[in-house]
Amino acid sequence: MIIDAHCHYFTKNAKLDFVQGSSIEDHIKDCDLAGIDKFVLFTIGGLFRDFIESNDEIAAVANKFPSRIIPFGTINPWYEEESLEEINRCIKVLKLKGFKLHPWMTGFPINSDLMDTMMREISRFDVPVIIHSGTPPWSEPLQIAELAYRFPKVKFIMAHMGITDLWKEAIDAARMCSNIWLETSGVPSLPIKTAVEEIGSDRIVFGSDSPYGGKGGHIFQLNKVRFLGLKEEDEGRILGKNLSKILNLD
Repeated sequence: MIIDAHCHYFTKNAKLDFVQGSSIEDHIKDCDLAGIDKFVLFTIGGLFRDFIESNDEIAAVANKFPSRIIPFGTINPWYEEESLEEINRCIKVLKLKGFKLHPWMTGFPINSDLMDTMMREISRFDVPVIIHSGTPPWSEPLQIAELAYRFPKVKFIMAHMGITDLWKEAIDAARMCSNIWLETSGVPSLPIKTAVEEIGSDRIVFGSDSPYGGKGGHIFQLNKVRFLGLKEEDEGRILGKNLSKILNLD
């Protein structure tokens, strides 16, 4: 089973002029063409505006396609009280399976004390947190490692594994903290191969960052892994088995 760890849903609440997404139906068609069975989905709008409304929207679309969509919620650490309540609502009421944080877009340092109350709450539920990485000054891999070190019970997925400039730092971060997994979108194939060699295939998950990348983006991102010539078991872990374990899908 192939699972995509990183997909965006452009909800009605987003109202963004600078980027456009695809409909969920078109997104699923693209996944079908690529052979992707399930995908993690989170909103864009919740990073900028009303994250509570955006979480309602992500839950609604996931309920329409429960066999395909793994819904993740969004919270904003600057609204601490509302975010604490929303963490509980996302898990207990909306039945979301994890959370997405984007320090650069939302405007907060990922390693600050601002995160502590929310991380303690999330750690009660055994759900993963995917965090954008690779964009200074607030989304650097070693900053994420500092947070992961403080909260060893939380499973962190480092989106983009540091992008093209900080992928070596991302591998160092994952080496330091066993509760960090690296996600493959945003980097070329060499960093993925290097990560397999240095920290092992069980610490890497496939992601496409769709619909960024446009038509065929899923296939392109998959081929970055498939063209490495990895052992079958290593490729299988990256493309689905690791994320299945993180999400307790088994």
